[in-house]
Amino acid sequence: MYRQRRLLAVLLSGAALFSTVEATRAQQVATVSIDIPAGTLTRALNALAAQAGLQIAFDASVTQGVSTASISGNLTVEAALSRLLVGTGISYRYSGTSMVTLSKAGRADATSGEQTALEPIILTGSRYYGDGDPSKSVIDQASMARIQAASIPELIKHTPGVSMGGGVRLQGQTISIRGFSRQTDTRVLLDGAPKNFEKYDQGTIFVEPELLKRVEIDKGATSVRYGNGGFGGTIRMESKDAADMLKPGQTWGFYGKTAYQTANRQFLETGALYGRSDFGTPVTYDGILSLTWRKGDDMRIGGGERYLFSDEKLASGMGKFGAEFDGHEIKTSLLYGESNNWGPVAAIRGQLEVNASDIKKYGYQEAVRRRLAWRELKDLTTTFDYKYTGDSALWNPHFMASYSSTRQHATRPGDQSPSASVGGLENDAAYSDIHLELENTSDLTLGGMLHSINYGLQYNAHKRDISMFDIANSTKPDYNYGHYAPYFMPEGTQDTASAFIRDTINLTDSLTLTPGLRFDWVRSEGVPNAAPRYNNPAAGHDFSAVDHHGFTPAVSLAWTATPNIRLFADWAYAMRAPNIDELYSNQSALSSAPATSRELQAERNNTINLGVDFNFDDVITSGDTLSTRVAVFNNHVTNPVARRFGSRNLSGMGADGVDWYWNVPAYYTTGLEIQAHYDTDWMFADLGFSMMTGTRHGAVNDIRGPRTYVNDLAPTTADLTFGIKMPDHDLSFGWTGTFVKAQDKTPIRQFMGSTYARPESPGYAVHGIFLDWTPKQGFMKDTELHAAIENIFDKKYEPYLNDGITAMPGRNFKISLSRRF
Repeated sequence: MYRQRRLLAVLLSGAALFSTVEATRAQQVATVSIDIPAGTLTRALNALAAQAGLQIAFDASVTQGVSTASISGNLTVEAALSRLLVGTGISYRYSGTSMVTLSKAGRADATSGEQTALEPIILTGSRYYGDGDPSKSVIDQASMARIQAASIPELIKHTPGVSMGGGVRLQGQTISIRGFSRQTDTRVLLDGAPKNFEKYDQGTIFVEPELLKRVEIDKGATSVRYGNGGFGGTIRMESKDAADMLKPGQTWGFYGKTAYQTANRQFLETGALYGRSDFGTPVTYDGILSLTWRKGDDMRIGGGERYLFSDEKLASGMGKFGAEFDGHEIKTSLLYGESNNWGPVAAIRGQLEVNASDIKKYGYQEAVRRRLAWRELKDLTTTFDYKYTGDSALWNPHFMASYSSTRQHATRPGDQSPSASVGGLENDAAYSDIHLELENTSDLTLGGMLHSINYGLQYNAHKRDISMFDIANSTKPDYNYGHYAPYFMPEGTQDTASAFIRDTINLTDSLTLTPGLRFDWVRSEGVPNAAPRYNNPAAGHDFSAVDHHGFTPAVSLAWTATPNIRLFADWAYAMRAPNIDELYSNQSALSSAPATSRELQAERNNTINLGVDFNFDDVITSGDTLSTRVAVFNNHVTNPVARRFGSRNLSGMGADGVDWYWNVPAYYTTGLEIQAHYDTDWMFADLGFSMMTGTRHGAVNDIRGPRTYVNDLAPTTADLTFGIKMPDHDLSFGWTGTFVKAQDKTPIRQFMGSTYARPESPGYAVHGIFLDWTPKQGFMKDTELHAAIENIFDKKYEPYLNDGITAMPGRNFKISLSRRF
């Protein structure tokens, strides 16, 4: 055993020596991702402490009345402090390894022992929730490593107010935030590039989590920085940089990871090569190349049953390169992933069932195969990003350009003649976006108050290319011999031009007001269907262009009431223009609502968020911390778009020219979210809690009827974690529990509300245990081991948003081992 350990040590040490080249300088301090808005120096130092994990000590009189410009980028702590303090006459020094003390000429510093007029203030990076809005949640790289998620919906599903739908098949998973479950209700950005995929029952986002360093969830639609949709919120994903991976003193390095989980016998392998150097020039270059391979078998759900054809095989890669020079920063990236697999025609479904008559007629294997589709999915994102941070507080421009596309090709096997409603024998759907942004931030003083004005222009060109081979109608001219776009998935383009401005005003050292205004102009145009049956002007089929436009006003207020309590309030009147499917879907002249829906009005959301942060030290024992966030929200959505169906809705309408989609009466949603984190030297605990309710005028199939529940409200949910820390061994372990209340607030039992309503779901509790080992020194330094057993009691459960058609994984042992060389 001793010889084996010694041999292993020699091999790993040799790999480390082979893969690591020391910097030409004697020592290089690691950089940290810093993003600090302009404002008072006290608030800026608070943000730096949270982002860099520091303690900053100073006398309150040192920073009183001092303001600073915004800074951002991958900076050393020394560089960030120097830029914040330039021109202030304030200096700093280290006291130990993580304490920074500020002082000013002519004043005693906070730790000198001399008497001062005010008590010293210590800003500490131990504040768990940092300096953000209570409606914002962040999942960092360390959290991702612990969660070991196989998809973005799985990664974020335990965030209060966020739910995952669709079940165990990756190509069928969806995201819901605060009761908003349509794809357009959740805005998804990857390195700033919009990701839009809205193919019916085929999932939403297919980015490999292993390529990311951070996921930020802005719940609600109160920021004018983003527009046209996203009523539930915005998910911003950031891919890894070389600076996130390099160890102190490295110019280049290598990262490797292997992982396995038992529920679907899934293997994962990841490798990354990265570097950062100036090569003796004034320009600093960095780059990273990363590849990930993931393969799993059919998923085992609670109780032991395996879901047929829920297996997966994915390959993903990323290349990202950047350069920095004298305040200029350029980054380019390319992320690509693809997966190919057999699966049910609707990816959002449960166990695959085969009729006995089909088995008798075709045999079991062929009977199964005839219910499947072969899908090839390819996802591409490319970005170009430029920032300049100079000496002028008025000129800090940022330009970004991106192209993203998601393409899915599906075919059915054998001699079948599947109908157009299930995609025909073969179909292809490609959704692409070209996105441009130009913005600037100007910091200036007006009326004795510091203003940080952020303003910019945005342009997005969205395109949908859809085709199908409807073999059942391949001999009929009215169907263009089977070659046309599905009538419920039309082709088209949607161009959006936008302008926005928001002004962060520091009314006092503790009170910040941010008014904002946004304008969106949206031009949509359909592509006439190749099948005359769905391109008949006499039936109301009109694919010509239509415009929607409008202003989105917003205002935010943040008040630091005490050093331990911050309060927030946000309001906005957000807008969502109808998408291509809603505007140009149609039916034949023989139906009761055949026409396209060019007369649709834009939806509006009068939304309010209120929140408070509490941060206290020494609550129960000396040195402990308690951080709590509470947020409440209210949405009033007017002119919501819905399918026109139901005899009561169609009565008196006639059969000619009735639009397939229309604007229905308003609905309301309200909710409460709580997050809490308690931490000591030896233990920690977390709580996530969410509850929501909402009603609408009438039902979607009877808008003049009594009020009904909103269909997509997630049930009351609590996520709990309790952990033990062993700092001397760099080890932590603990328990997790998810407790979900039964959901009976669904319109399925209400008057005329049962059509297209989600079924009620029972409550459930799911338990797990975990262990994390991240050694900081010794032979295993820079190695991470994460292990967990999820659903330890093998509970079979079906979340509400899974519509009672698919269960979740059963007992699942996960383990991952990674190392930076």
